[in-house]
Amino acid sequence: MNRKDLSKKLKQARIEAGIKQEEIAEYMNLPISGICIIEKGERRVEVTELLKFAEFYNKPVEWFFYDNEEDVNSRRWYDKDEKLSEAVRLLQKAPKKYQHSCACAIIGFLKNSGLVK
Repeated sequence: MNRKDLSKKLKQARIEAGIKQEEIAEYMNLPISGICIIEKGERRVEVTELLKFAEFYNKPVEWFFYDNEEDVNSRRWYDKDEKLSEAVRLLQKAPKKYQHSCACAIIGFLKNSGLVK
C-alpha cells in the first residue's frame, strides 16, 4: 500500500468515527499540522502510530490495507464461525469504556470454567 492510499483510509476512519483532527492529534501527541500532513499523504506513518490510530478509531489494522469489508473479514480467524464473528463485531461496537470489562468477563469465564488453562 502506498502512502496516499493509507492517508485516505486514515482520514476516512477519522470521519467515520466523528472525530476532529484536534482530538486525534492530542491522543497521538502530535500537532494538528502533523495529522493534516499524514492525512494528505505527505508524511510516513510508523507502525506504532498505525496501531494507535487503529485503536483510537476502533478499527482492525487490516482495515487500513483493504478496499472493502469483505476483504478484511476473509482474513480473520473468527470470521470462519458466525457466532464468533458476531461476538467480535458486537464487542467492537460496544462503548470503549465497556470493551475491556467484557473481554475480562469472557477470559474469566473461560479460565474459571476449566475449558482452557
